[in-house]
Amino acid sequence: MTERHPTQDELYDPLAINRFKVEAAMLELIDQLQRQGLDKLEIALALADAAEDYVMRLASKTPDDLEDDIRPHGYQ
Repeated sequence: MTERHPTQDELYDPLAINRFKVEAAMLELIDQLQRQGLDKLEIALALADAAEDYVMRLASKTPDDLEDDIRPHGYQ
């Protein structure tokens, strides 16, 4: 069996790229909060709680509500 190399299109994974961006922003936020005196565990628990709350809010929305959230203001 010959070794298969991925194509350029296969290397592009928008979910992985988005995850990287979110994680980078989160680590920056954690660093800022630590410099303000918050404890790592305190920050981790607060982030987990906030993420859970956000997911629950998204889950309670209708597809139309979600569309409204992503549409730029002023566009119909």
